[in-house]
Amino acid sequence: MSSTGFPYWAVPAGRYVPLPFSMTTSTIGRDQKRAWREIRHPEHELLWGASGEMSAYIDDVRWQIPPTVGMWIPAGTPRRITLGASTEARFTYFRPESFPHPWTKPAIIGIDDVVKTMLIHLHQRNMPTEARLRAESVVFDTLAPIEAADVAVPMPADPRALAVARRLIADPADQRGLADWAYVVGGSPRTLSRVFSQGTGMSFTEWRIQVRVRAAMSYLAAGVPVSTVSRRVGYETPSAFTSVFRKVTGRTPKNYYSDSCELSA
Repeated sequence: MSSTGFPYWAVPAGRYVPLPFSMTTSTIGRDQKRAWREIRHPEHELLWGASGEMSAYIDDVRWQIPPTVGMWIPAGTPRRITLGASTEARFTYFRPESFPHPWTKPAIIGIDDVVKTMLIHLHQRNMPTEARLRAESVVFDTLAPIEAADVAVPMPADPRALAVARRLIADPADQRGLADWAYVVGGSPRTLSRVFSQGTGMSFTEWRIQVRVRAAMSYLAAGVPVSTVSRRVGYETPSAFTSVFRKVTGRTPKNYYSDSCELSA
C-alpha cells in the first residue's frame, strides 16, 4: 500500500515501482498532439526530457516544460498534461514513502546532464539490485528545485471571469483587454472587472501580469533568451518585460536565469 492509500498492485505497469526500489521512468511518444484529462497519481511525478512541446496544467496554472528543465508534481496533485505533435517525453515516478525530500508543492527542477544520464540509466528494467539502489541515491543527491519567487495566480469563481482566466493561462501573450473579453464571454467590461477583482483580490491587469511572469519563469530557467521570452508572454520589448519582471520578483530576468543555472548545476 502506498502512503496515499492506493495499493501498488493496482498501479499500471508503466508507473509500478517494485520494492526495494524508489523510482521508475517511462517514455511516451506521440505523433499527434494529445491532452490527457485531469488526473492525480499516488506517486510523485517528474515530467522531463520533452523533445517537443509539453505543458502541465496544475491548479489552473499552465507550466511550459522545455527540454532542459523538469516539472515536479507531488503525489495526489491534480494535473493535466498536454503533448504537442511529434513530442517524446519522459515521466519518472517516485514511491512517496521512500522519497527523501519534503517537496509538497509543484516546482521547476533543474535537469542537468548528470540527472538526465542517471534517469535514462534507471530506465533499464533488469539492473542488479545493488547497482540500481546506488544509482537512485545519486538521483536523490542531484535533484534540486530551481528557486522561484512565489508568484500567486488565484483563479476567479465567476464563470465568465474564469473562462477568461483559463484562456490567458493557455496563451499569456493574448493582448485582448477587458472590453474585448467582455464581448467574448458576455456582460460589460465593468462587470467583468468587478468579478475579476472580487474573485482574485487583484485587478485584471495585475492578475495578467502575474500570469505572464509565472509563464516566463520556466522559459528563463531553460535558458531561453530574454528577448524571446518577452514575446512569448506578451511584451513587445525586452525592456518592458524586464521592468515588470523586476517589480514582481525583485530580480531582473537575467539574474533569475543566472540563479537558476547555479541551482541546477
